[in-house]
Amino acid sequence: MDDTHERACSGIDLDDRSPCFNHGPHVFVIDRDLSRASIWNYERVTVHPAGLELLHLHRRTVFSFDSRGLMVHENDPRKSRGKRFSMTGCSEGNLIVIRDDVSELASRALERLAANEPPLSGHDSTPRGLHDYLSTLGEEEQVNAGLFGYLWTFPKVVPSTCEAKLVISGSIESARLLERWVDTMPVALVERGFRQPADLWEPWCVAVVADKVASIAQTVRTGSGGAEVGVDTAPEFRGRGLAAGSTAGWSRHPALAGVTLFYSASRTNESSSRVTDRLGLTFVGSTFAIS
Repeated sequence: MDDTHERACSGIDLDDRSPCFNHGPHVFVIDRDLSRASIWNYERVTVHPAGLELLHLHRRTVFSFDSRGLMVHENDPRKSRGKRFSMTGCSEGNLIVIRDDVSELASRALERLAANEPPLSGHDSTPRGLHDYLSTLGEEEQVNAGLFGYLWTFPKVVPSTCEAKLVISGSIESARLLERWVDTMPVALVERGFRQPADLWEPWCVAVVADKVASIAQTVRTGSGGAEVGVDTAPEFRGRGLAAGSTAGWSRHPALAGVTLFYSASRTNESSSRVTDRLGLTFVGSTFAIS
């Protein structure tokens, strides 16, 4: 990293080599050891970072990087390639992620543009340099709401009024459930992309209604000190609070004790907004990504 590049970032974690921008004093990120926290009555004991520090933690949770600080893949079990460029904001500023196949010239241009971007801290935040980012990447992607999303974190205690039976991975009930699926997965699950038991990414929690898996909350991204949930609810069970129930159960999983938990969704996903409202999740900021 040369001096010009370092000055282009108004705040930067030199250990993580991740560009971040805050329109203010330099940001010093302190990684906290969250591995020794414990659960007591399902109450999550977690030291919550905030602001740009929280975005850095989310960055490490969702992505893996090379020695240049460029993103290699997402931290899901399949190691998905992820988007070419993304930005996540909060009240203190923004943090960008650039994939490793973006040229150095384009990467520098994106960083210069992002350095002048106001924080994407609101529900309706739109990048001022949206068209410049697209042009820099040579993209002709149509600008629509699908490019944008939101990021939330979980509170210490997540309420749940779910009346369905909740089953978490690693429990006796989950072992019985998986045993039934060894030879044949339920058709309803296969149609939703769960073709084998391993397609449920641990830790997970499922809401069961009438012996059917109505909603699944699973760990779609995981990294040092953080985890992100992904939720899938069968169409016939939507609108009954089961997505919130399985998500609440996931957040209480013993394997996630002491971990900062994240929930993200597209701006067009209205059902996710209902889940976050029901669970009282904390809004962090808006997100933006270019494929």
